[in-house]
Amino acid sequence: MSGNQTGQTFCIIGAGAAGLAVAKAFKAAGLPFEVLESASGLGGIWDAARADSPMSRNTHIIASKTIQAFPGFPMPATYPDYPSHALVLDYLRAYARHFGLEPHLRFNTRVARMEPSGTAWRVEVEGEAPREYAGVVVATGHDRLARVPRFPGEPTLQVLHSQDFKHPQQLWNKRVLVVGAGQSAADVLCESAMNAARTFHSTRRGFYCMPKYLMGRPTDTLLQLRAPTFLRRVAYALFFGFLKRRSRALGIPIPAAERGLVIPILGDQLHHHYTHGDIHHKGDVLRVEGDRVFFDDGTDEQIDVIFLATGYQPSYPFIDRKHLNWPESAHHPSLYLHIFPPETDMLFVAGLVRPVGAHWDIYESQGQLIAAYLQARTRAPDKARHLERVRRGPQPDLLAGIHFYNAQEYPLVVEKQEYLHHVGNHLRKLG
Repeated sequence: MSGNQTGQTFCIIGAGAAGLAVAKAFKAAGLPFEVLESASGLGGIWDAARADSPMSRNTHIIASKTIQAFPGFPMPATYPDYPSHALVLDYLRAYARHFGLEPHLRFNTRVARMEPSGTAWRVEVEGEAPREYAGVVVATGHDRLARVPRFPGEPTLQVLHSQDFKHPQQLWNKRVLVVGAGQSAADVLCESAMNAARTFHSTRRGFYCMPKYLMGRPTDTLLQLRAPTFLRRVAYALFFGFLKRRSRALGIPIPAAERGLVIPILGDQLHHHYTHGDIHHKGDVLRVEGDRVFFDDGTDEQIDVIFLATGYQPSYPFIDRKHLNWPESAHHPSLYLHIFPPETDMLFVAGLVRPVGAHWDIYESQGQLIAAYLQARTRAPDKARHLERVRRGPQPDLLAGIHFYNAQEYPLVVEKQEYLHHVGNHLRKLG
């Protein structure tokens, strides 16, 4: 569809995991759609050839293949428990082929601008005439814009984001400081411990490191609890108690309990390098002067390169933030179930959520809910209007009453089963 023609076709922006999951749901529901992808192929961040991909040479998934895979479409039995990014990309390509999504994908199609146009959405694509769609799903993910803190002082050393780390050569014979306490920090730290002259790790808080295997099985296969909320709370308390005792015994800084549960990072390699003295823990960075970094523990070190593993924030430059209920002062849009803007019709977001656990089954559930709502608009308008009223109300508790660390600063974090429970309730009401 091109030009100013208005039709009933829906637009999905992004052909990463979230966009493909929504596309599958739309196809199953019989909704006409096309997927616009700025890159030359599908896969989103898992395509390491993309300039904006955070993948390095040795990146692997952090959930095991059984848990990471889309429901009903397991990863091949020949895959290792924790496949590389290249194998994950092959899997996503197979997913698109299996569910017949390829004919709907439009590559090298960058969205420059989109805005409401009467009852439709006008989408401007670079180098093409504007298109109009019945509705739009933004599925470009949340790891889009690197969060780069600025330190006081006048640094002369190299400062990079973890997104810029691609190869161990960047670390060879250097004194490296990694800032952050998430999975990206762990990945760079382990590479640095093996390749750098000296490795330092700066965190504002402690952290937990979860082993990849327990009792001979991938750990996350033992933690997929479909149980009442109070039992999940008990399970969280017991498991985090285990992680705390384990980390303390290995000399790893642990978070203060009263500040809430900190989502663990994955991998025993970090424990290994800490206990072997390959990584030296430091406090928060106070300032940087020349090539010296000063920390709040009273020490300072000469550093050649800093890697900021400080995360990402969403970025949707092609749409006015007001349509997404996104104040200028906020880091994230405020959406019902992280999908529905409260006051904007026929606009949806998929993939803007950080569950405790694997993501992709949540993406499929989001796609199913969006598709069910669009079907209900014509088949059961009263049910659709109910969801429209609810989306303007308060957000339900998506954390199952669990106190997570600094939850106000990280509003995209959800307790997975609680989130799926709320999505499932709406699906049943729309059915």
